[in-house]
Amino acid sequence: MRFSRRQFLKSGIYATVFSIAGRAVAAIEDEAEILKKVEAFRPSKLARLPANFNSIVGSTHVAGKYHFTDKPFLIEGAERLLSLKTRLGKFWLIPRTIKNDYPFNSKWGDYATLADCIKSEYYRQVLDMPFNTFIFEAHAPVEEGWRRQNLSDDFYKSVGREFYELTKFLYQNYNKRDVVFILQHWEGDWMLRGRGGEMWKDVPANWQDLCNRMIKWLAARQEGVRKAREEFGKSAKCVVAHATEVNRVTDAWKNIPTVTRNVLPHVEVDLVSYSAYDGMKNPVTMWKCIQEIKANARTSTLFGKKSVYIGEIGIPENLQKDNLNERWDSLMGVFLATGMKYVVQWELFCNEIKPEAKDVSIPVKDGNLMRGFWLVKPDNTLSVTGNYFYSLWKRGNS
Repeated sequence: MRFSRRQFLKSGIYATVFSIAGRAVAAIEDEAEILKKVEAFRPSKLARLPANFNSIVGSTHVAGKYHFTDKPFLIEGAERLLSLKTRLGKFWLIPRTIKNDYPFNSKWGDYATLADCIKSEYYRQVLDMPFNTFIFEAHAPVEEGWRRQNLSDDFYKSVGREFYELTKFLYQNYNKRDVVFILQHWEGDWMLRGRGGEMWKDVPANWQDLCNRMIKWLAARQEGVRKAREEFGKSAKCVVAHATEVNRVTDAWKNIPTVTRNVLPHVEVDLVSYSAYDGMKNPVTMWKCIQEIKANARTSTLFGKKSVYIGEIGIPENLQKDNLNERWDSLMGVFLATGMKYVVQWELFCNEIKPEAKDVSIPVKDGNLMRGFWLVKPDNTLSVTGNYFYSLWKRGNS
């Protein structure tokens, strides 16, 4: 029996494999019990992978430093993901950076809005591809100043309008397809703090005000999506959802304000994404980070209460060569056992050159010059990570 996307979100199959697992283990704090549950859910130990596995486990394509064809880079990457048998693709939808995000063999225009950007030729081609889940990192030019104080109501209305128009477009054009579209932002704790890598060793005096501004900004995005979904999505097969993303969960345990504890409880969104690098110390830490997010999340009825997914997780292979299959299998065991709605590996083609590498020509030809966040290496072979996920996608189903 094949479920529609909307049926699948609410289906008993999904609840049995993921949600019940998450509820059953939510209260577990004993490390031995956590590890026992994780071991049982490792893909290598499962006789069958969860239903629609290939639609809920995928990868990201953005800003890679190499390519292999003469096709527009966005198109090339999307097709490569499909060839690896995943049906979940995560892409960047940011008009200001689009020319740098997908540079090779591409002629991008200038786009004032998210809707204008997604209506462009390359995105329309990707949207017509047989993905079952699209996740878009969506940032509109109009919302870039959300951290400023004393913003007017017109600012929040304009943010809502951006996401209303984007959601409206998706419902009007893809309502007959069983497909999920998720609109999210980049790593929220870095955004809250004003820049990537800002550790807040000295927490600013206005941190609570910054959190309140983020709450209002997220509410405006959510309202735009919700309003368009209410108007255009009632009879649609597709689903358009809005997510916020957290990335510094463990900082809360050091009494540092976080999006997880200081923003999530105060704003309803459809989903919470976790860019999960700070949980990678070991399976128990990852487990506890996920439970921390669930404890604070306010999610709508669209996916259900405490709906969380892994929006980004990667291992730099050139820096961590040992036991990669073991690490990935253990991480996936955590994600399956805790009921993650989606899992997104970072990424298809590596975007990071080693800091010590100098005068590197682009496109990169030598994989040794890169950190190694990849499924496919610059020599066009699958990485260890690539082989691991490809083996799962060959076992799975969409």
